[in-house]
Amino acid sequence: MVATVGPDMVKLLTVDPDKIFSSRMGWETLAGEYFSGSLMLMDFDDHRLQRRLMQTAFKTDSMRGYIDSVNTITKDTLNTWQTAQPLTFYPAVKALLLEIAAKVFLGAALDDEAAELNKAFIDFANGTVGIIKKDWPGLLHHRGMKGRRVLEKYIWRSIDAKRQGDGTDMFSHFCHEKNQNGQYFSHQEITDHMVFLLFAAHDTTTSALTMVMHLLAGNQDWQAQLRDQVLQSNIDELSYDQLDSVPLIEYTFNEVLRMYPPVAGVIRRTIKPCEIGGHQLAAHTVVQTSILATHHLEEYWRAPFSFDPMRFSPARQEHKQHPFLWAPFGGGAHKCIGLHFADMLFKCVLFQVIKKFQVDFAHNNQANDKVQYLPFPKPKNDLPVILSEV
Repeated sequence: MVATVGPDMVKLLTVDPDKIFSSRMGWETLAGEYFSGSLMLMDFDDHRLQRRLMQTAFKTDSMRGYIDSVNTITKDTLNTWQTAQPLTFYPAVKALLLEIAAKVFLGAALDDEAAELNKAFIDFANGTVGIIKKDWPGLLHHRGMKGRRVLEKYIWRSIDAKRQGDGTDMFSHFCHEKNQNGQYFSHQEITDHMVFLLFAAHDTTTSALTMVMHLLAGNQDWQAQLRDQVLQSNIDELSYDQLDSVPLIEYTFNEVLRMYPPVAGVIRRTIKPCEIGGHQLAAHTVVQTSILATHHLEEYWRAPFSFDPMRFSPARQEHKQHPFLWAPFGGGAHKCIGLHFADMLFKCVLFQVIKKFQVDFAHNNQANDKVQYLPFPKPKNDLPVILSEV
């Protein structure tokens, strides 16, 4: 593998104007069985065609239809969170986002199936980092593949009913889309895309919200400033048109994704000989670039290992030094199709949590707790916190 770093390398591998780098061949060894048929494992014309299937679900009109569910479920769930005693934040917010995903993505209430699907999500995510890629009982990979099969079964059996209905959830949008020949996309195509979308949107935002709570608990001055601006907004919840109305939430979102990007890097494989940074590479060479490392380069970022959301303020704009310096959503044709949904989900949930609760660590010295980075960043202890009503 050739390892690279820096915004020029992020641009080269993601924009790929000469079609040198294959995303499918880059990722398939690591995650091919988990994300088979997904956009991440497609290249060029096939990728462009399948991406069409998903675009309607992320257009502005569709997004406006999702935000009411996001806000309602968030407020109802926060009312059930315990206060004045330790709450383990990671599983709590994961359960919240699973319920949102069920409503917004699948157009369903999980009810009795929630526990089974939540376990499937957890096993699926953990399985992706299993070292031995064999579907043998007892291995992480086996549990991960079993989790995928649970998700597949749930989605596949619902497709026909979705096609006959008039739902506005993402799943319904996918089921109603047709390909260039005027035919519906197949059950397998829809299932593959939905499994990947549920995983990507659910677990990445769970990571971002967990890490932002870790950072806010460790930076009480910033938490106070953020809460003051939220309360001064005099709004009960963020509407779609108000997502940018609280600038400090925007800066916080950008900074947590800079420090802890849910996807730490980009992996590709060359499909023909090429030159990178003055080095000749043969065809079929695996090339990766680290978004995590690029986000911490001292030649671009002031005190890069410090939490400093104001680096994204109009007065500083450190991220504007290069268009690919801040790249948590990748770039080019494979740029995350759900980035605007992630932005909306993160801001709506953070707005409600900060408006309702003071967030403190549950234990001394917790700010120094170790963070695991795979499959997604989170404190190893799942972040126990104390919530106090504001």
